[in-house]
Amino acid sequence: MRKLDGWRLGAVLMLLAVLAPAALAQTAAESEMLLVRLKAAYVYKLTSFVDWPAAADRPFVIGVIGAPRVREQLAELEQAEKRRDDRPIRIQAYAGPADIAPCEILFVGEAAAESLPAIARRLAGRPTLLVGDIPGGAGRGLAIELFRKPDILRRAERLRLRIDPKAIADRGLVVSAQLYEVAEVIP
Repeated sequence: MRKLDGWRLGAVLMLLAVLAPAALAQTAAESEMLLVRLKAAYVYKLTSFVDWPAAADRPFVIGVIGAPRVREQLAELEQAEKRRDDRPIRIQAYAGPADIAPCEILFVGEAAAESLPAIARRLAGRPTLLVGDIPGGAGRGLAIELFRKPDILRRAERLRLRIDPKAIADRGLVVSAQLYEVAEVIP
């Protein structure tokens, strides 16, 4: 095995110092995009575990506020012509609480965290499932909070659900027992 002389070792270390942050940044960006895709997939999958009042005469609307990248991922459902109970799924972006129109699910991103109380008030009594990734959001208006939890065995984080049964009941929705089994339930 050949030894690297001083200047070659220095050149290799300098190259690693320059390339490593770029590789890590790419990995972080890829990881963040995967997380966004998972959030969108969870929102879509929730349509199978929640019962809404019948409304066969209009599309099944998933609204998004404060999470443009999640909205972009959900828009692929609309492009793929996905359906829920024979109703076409439509994705609607909202700029603020005053813009929110009737929808079955509203995903509230962290960027809209300060608006969560106003959003919850605006949708009070309506059969809209409030889902979001706001830390501590379940119990403060969100019916279902998506959060990251360390997975010690895999040395990674997993996306998990935290459910507020009172928020669900207040909206007249029925959630499958299967969902409660895989989620953390707040008292």
